[in-house]
Amino acid sequence: MNFFYTLLFSFISCFGFAEGMHISGIITDTESQKKIEGAFVLIHFYNGFEFSDITDSTGRYDIYTSAVVPEDYYTIQIDAKNYYQLNGFVHVTKNCVFNFNLKSKNQTQQVVSIPIIDAVKPTLPMPALEGFATNNLVFLIDASSSMNMQEKMPLLKTAMKYLVNELRTTDKISILTFSSSVKEILPVTTLNDKQNILSLIDNISFGSSSQGGLALQKAYNTAHDNFIKKGNNRIILATDGLFTSGEKDYKKMQQLIETGLDKNISLSIFCFGKNTEYVNTKLSKLANLGKGNFAIITDAENGKHYMLEEAKAVKVEK
Repeated sequence: MNFFYTLLFSFISCFGFAEGMHISGIITDTESQKKIEGAFVLIHFYNGFEFSDITDSTGRYDIYTSAVVPEDYYTIQIDAKNYYQLNGFVHVTKNCVFNFNLKSKNQTQQVVSIPIIDAVKPTLPMPALEGFATNNLVFLIDASSSMNMQEKMPLLKTAMKYLVNELRTTDKISILTFSSSVKEILPVTTLNDKQNILSLIDNISFGSSSQGGLALQKAYNTAHDNFIKKGNNRIILATDGLFTSGEKDYKKMQQLIETGLDKNISLSIFCFGKNTEYVNTKLSKLANLGKGNFAIITDAENGKHYMLEEAKAVKVEK
């Protein structure tokens, strides 16, 4: 079907039979609400067909396609200097508006000097997870041979270890790896012995090819068996995207994710390595279906940020 759309899109573009689609919006700083100038906004339609724009001084972008495309969900990527990259889906129609907020990498807090009077201790900074629900996080790690690259597994391990150090003793974590088979390297446990967990992460080893369907089923079973009422019950899938055996397996995973949602279990997907069409069109849709987050991790700070956001997905009910 994509091949058909590619031919149709090329034909219409060349002969100008339609005026195309118009996608616009405003990009804003999450904290200050200031409009971000110079943000690069890219929408990927089909193989090789991408349209982009750069925001002006008012934070506005306007993307015009050279032809009408089928109304559908398409991937959008937003990059701005000193901001975390944003990846996601937008439902494109003839004329549509999407506004986004970006989080700055360089936000600094004003340092306030607090005098110590008698035996009164200085005010301590609020813990990173203060006010957020207890976590039941199931890590599903692609340990296939294709992950054995500097920009993949090492970045993942760094981000995971950062999150472990931020988690509370009441939180739960489990780690599954998958390649030619699925292995439980850390059964569900609380964070009382963080050093042991960090060592297990460091020692994650590689297998051969990877099958994602069976691994995802095991992850959902684990999350369900250790479900926390009113908690953040979430699967975090980390992969380079090369893990399914075809369209049939992909559809099974869609059904599995929908069943998981009925049980209030979310799915987030982090991708490492080259941003391929499969990652954009398939894996991001799975994360969207799972009501989780989707991100392409490009550096350590990027990974740490997104990992911490996973643990802050659900706030404590008041």
